[in-house]
Amino acid sequence: MNKIKLIALILVVQFNFVQCQEKVEVETYEVTPEFAKKLDKPEVHFTVDIPKQLKLEKPVEGKKSFSYGMIQEVGKDSVVTEMYSFGYISLDGMSLEKDGLTFMKQIRDMLKSGGYELEEDNIGILEFDGEKYLALQTIGTMKEGLSDQFVGRYFFNVVAKPNPHGNTHIVMLMAARDDQGISTHEDFKDKLSTSTVWKTFKYLEE
Repeated sequence: MNKIKLIALILVVQFNFVQCQEKVEVETYEVTPEFAKKLDKPEVHFTVDIPKQLKLEKPVEGKKSFSYGMIQEVGKDSVVTEMYSFGYISLDGMSLEKDGLTFMKQIRDMLKSGGYELEEDNIGILEFDGEKYLALQTIGTMKEGLSDQFVGRYFFNVVAKPNPHGNTHIVMLMAARDDQGISTHEDFKDKLSTSTVWKTFKYLEE
């Protein structure tokens, strides 16, 4: 009986230790319609929790940018190992699933023109984290010598998250180098440092 109690105690201690290890310190990032307007971008309202060990680049008023913010994990060699960007698509009177395909193809072409040699190309209504989204899933290797920031082979998971409160939908461009414990695009939901961003993203009413 004493052995059983001891084993049970050890398991509880180990479980609590794992829970403490998994706890991630985060900061909440909020984009409001007022902030979007200052950036000369379509109005949208969302919040997201970002692990503090990641680098957040917020858009600056008066400075041209193509997103509502970008998150990066950078290695000791200054090479980006993970990236998460909040792009957007505005569709007044159009369908996200049908008319957004052209936008996804443009992103794919941008990756190619940016120096990536793509191994596969999957665009359409794809399943991710138990739901179906307009998405682009691909794998690309940066051509040697073209970039100091992005080196090697990367998984890309680009997901258009439908906005129930408006016509501006956030397009989440996720990227992770293949040495970060990722083997499929589904791993973006829970295997990476940036997975917290996906899990905590929330639209608010404008």
